[in-house]
Amino acid sequence: DSDSKQLTRIYGVSFPKKSMLDEYLLLLEEAKKRDHKKLGKELGIYMIDSMIGTGLPVWLPNGTILRRTLEAFLRDEQANRGYQEVITPHIGNLSLYKTSGHYPYYADSQYDPIKVDDEEYLLKPMNCPHHHRIYSNKMHSYRDLPVRLSEFGTVYRYEQSGELTGLTRVRGFTQDDAHIYCTQDQLKDEIKNCIELTQLVFKTFDMPVDIRLSYRDDDETKFGGDAEYWERAQKEIREVVDEMGLEYTVALGEASFYGPKIDFIIRDAIGRKWQLGTVQVDYVMPERFDLTYVGADNQKHRPVIIHRAPFGSMERFVSILIEHFAGNFPLWLSPVQAVLIPVSDAFNELCEDYLKALKKEGMRVEINDRSEQIGAKIREAETSKVPYMLIVGDKEKQNRSVSVRKHRKGDIGQFTLTDFINRLKDEINNKALPDN
Repeated sequence: DSDSKQLTRIYGVSFPKKSMLDEYLLLLEEAKKRDHKKLGKELGIYMIDSMIGTGLPVWLPNGTILRRTLEAFLRDEQANRGYQEVITPHIGNLSLYKTSGHYPYYADSQYDPIKVDDEEYLLKPMNCPHHHRIYSNKMHSYRDLPVRLSEFGTVYRYEQSGELTGLTRVRGFTQDDAHIYCTQDQLKDEIKNCIELTQLVFKTFDMPVDIRLSYRDDDETKFGGDAEYWERAQKEIREVVDEMGLEYTVALGEASFYGPKIDFIIRDAIGRKWQLGTVQVDYVMPERFDLTYVGADNQKHRPVIIHRAPFGSMERFVSILIEHFAGNFPLWLSPVQAVLIPVSDAFNELCEDYLKALKKEGMRVEINDRSEQIGAKIREAETSKVPYMLIVGDKEKQNRSVSVRKHRKGDIGQFTLTDFINRLKDEINNKALPDN
């Protein structure tokens, strides 16, 4: 309670062995090096500006490339799985959120309503209600289902200023939201497909995943809908993960207010655990929004909704990605994939020619043609964590080649420009992980 007397809480940690203490101290030191707030600034990923607003991150050019590349990756996977992308407004009529129950249920974490022309609007706290209204925009037959709606939708939550930190706790963030409207018979297959997509996402980034089934507890004030729906939904998600042979834990009281969920807990490169993706089953919202489809019997039926977000939020995922890779991103994600370094001004024109050839192939490449020593240029590229440095001088001019240095590895030899482009294409297309 922010109005109560402020107290100071003191924590202590003890270890039975000195070796465990040493290991813990090393972990703390490694965590400092990987801190996304530090690396985010150094690598030009994002900024927080007091004039723009506390807790409202601004994506800088490098961060925008990183985020858009992640979004394109998921968009492609979703398109292959039959998702349809939508775009919804940043605000909605208060009645929309009253119908869903998000208001006043989450009123403490929402901004105050905005009064406009005798109506009240709310900064969008969730994408779900907007998608439900899109579904109800037309009558659906059972032949139309499943309907899979996806959106990279920005939402707003009021977080206490003391809780805000970097990209992990913010007031405006973008979710990779999707809502699947399906029949009861389709539900298990759709849950399985959502799990497989989420597993693919985390495997791509070499993030081991633990699964948690988050159920309701006996506190009826925390959850909507009747007990029968809840029991059915909890049984269904458990049966799917059992049929897939997945190990999991169960957490009572951790469900969403409208349904149980499958939470994906990832482990990063130094063993820390983070809750990211989620798959949720919902029987409550179809009732609240009176969602229907016409069945084979020509009667109206309720669809079941699956809420699904592999990344969780783009901000939180990127913060963890930065720390997981310590800023040494895989080539396909790197904002700058290579930098051309002429050994003198005499080779600037050749580097410009190479730059055009590389960009024509879709590579993100820059030239460092400043009047500095070549060693200083290499150090700058290493500090900026650019995957490849391409040295161009007399030797390279003679056979249209580049001498290649790899980030953290050093010289890896001379390549013709064509061979180097093919190497990059293979690494990008395979979404290869960076060398340790």
